[in-house]
Amino acid sequence: MTPFFFGNSAEPLYGVYHPPTSARKTEGVLLCPPFGQEYMRSHRAFRQLAYLLNKLGYPVLRFDYKGTGDSFGNPDDTSIENWIDNIVSASEELIASSNVESISLIGLRLGGLLATYACTRLDNAKTLVLWDSVVSGNCYISELKEQIAASSEHDSNFLDESGNLHFNGFPILKKHIEALEHLDLLSLTPNAKRVIQITSSENTFQTELKEHWNSLPNATYQCVPAPGDWNYVDDFGGILLPQQVIQAIVECFSQAEGDK
Repeated sequence: MTPFFFGNSAEPLYGVYHPPTSARKTEGVLLCPPFGQEYMRSHRAFRQLAYLLNKLGYPVLRFDYKGTGDSFGNPDDTSIENWIDNIVSASEELIASSNVESISLIGLRLGGLLATYACTRLDNAKTLVLWDSVVSGNCYISELKEQIAASSEHDSNFLDESGNLHFNGFPILKKHIEALEHLDLLSLTPNAKRVIQITSSENTFQTELKEHWNSLPNATYQCVPAPGDWNYVDDFGGILLPQQVIQAIVECFSQAEGDK
């Protein structure tokens, strides 16, 4: 595991590279994180997923979007378009640094929505995995607002006078909310040879996405019952480690066709 900075030297992104521990594949895997508390809660799951994919021979890269984690910037300096660009840059970095021919993307929650849009800009995307993915920006913001209303006793969760949303200690600025309104997977066809939709619990939005992509010959859907409350906060760090889904994703890669 090697932490490093990459991309524009004036606005570097932070990444962690996980080299394969068995015969190297010609395909790299990029892990696209969610945002805010969901990022914190999924950190250990992403580390374990990277470790298990390494054992199969896949080089893996985890990274932080601009203005998040250890990457350059702060929320005021960022845009949703920046984050989509960051996924493209991280994909290019993984290809260059690990000398692979193709790239696969695994996006969790908001990371799934952003990864799908980034995928439309990649010519060598092999597999796109959407894990409990946000289906649209509007659905995502509506979900957070519903959780704010349900937890009104917590002063840290609110929508301020400027239209910025504050949830679990992380702000989503009005400009981000407005940009997210234009992102919708139901209007998009992924540019990947294989699309895998995995959800820990079925709901109307996931079913609509499944039906939308039903005509794609390369799209598959799995419901793997597992804990999936990515925004829950407790007194013990809020870690969520849904082994069932992690193993299902690893199984998808272990059964993948050999490199061509």
